[in-house]
Amino acid sequence: MDILLGCVPYLNAAPLVEDLPPGYRVEFRVPSELPGLLHHGAAAILVSSIEALRTPGARVADSVAIASEGAVESVRIFHRGPVEKIETLALDPSSMTSNLLAQVWLRDHLGLGVRTVVGGPDLADSLQRADAAVLIGDAGMREPEPGVSAIDLGEAWLELTGLPFIWALWVGGEALTGEVVGALDHSRETGLLRLPEREPEYSKRFGFELDQVRHYLRDVMQYRPTERHWQGLAEFARRIENNGLAGPLSLPTRISSPLTSIR
Repeated sequence: MDILLGCVPYLNAAPLVEDLPPGYRVEFRVPSELPGLLHHGAAAILVSSIEALRTPGARVADSVAIASEGAVESVRIFHRGPVEKIETLALDPSSMTSNLLAQVWLRDHLGLGVRTVVGGPDLADSLQRADAAVLIGDAGMREPEPGVSAIDLGEAWLELTGLPFIWALWVGGEALTGEVVGALDHSRETGLLRLPEREPEYSKRFGFELDQVRHYLRDVMQYRPTERHWQGLAEFARRIENNGLAGPLSLPTRISSPLTSIR
């Protein structure tokens, strides 16, 4: 039986899952739908990092992530008018991590405790119901219409904390073994090596200009987390709890490949 993995259907995840060895199968879901796959036998899901913090006993691949240091370009707060006047925030229903990060930044940087409403992929509709809206993934990369400003949450986080940010991790339970992490490592490395030949296809598949795809995947995205990235994750957890936005949270167990250490 194939080993099941769950993955987000976004451009930033494409280089991680297209070169898995035989015996692995991937299902694509938006982040909010992925946790359910763990209850249907998935060994791991590439999901918003908050899942690793709020799931008791969570295990994560130590060496693979979707991360950035500075501007991330695909996770943004869109707003009309002065940012200091934001009172209501429309949340992107597909990502809890980005929604929490937006609220953390508004509180810790601007002292704003906003009221939240459910938003969606249509920015114009969200901005009719709220002063600002969070959009992630491919929708978050689209240029806003005139009169709408955007705050890049990766850049905002770096300015606030001096740390990079982990957006998504391979999260699992006991089935996330060192062998599985090794397969994920292999797929990432092969996927990054094959970027030059695949970027034109990614441009067509996801609907972005080729130069934008190249810049995003080569210059913005980081797929090999360092200790500074893990420090950023711990700081994110601390700020979420300090602001009373979620909890209790705990740092996950990091699984290496081969399974020589568990941290």
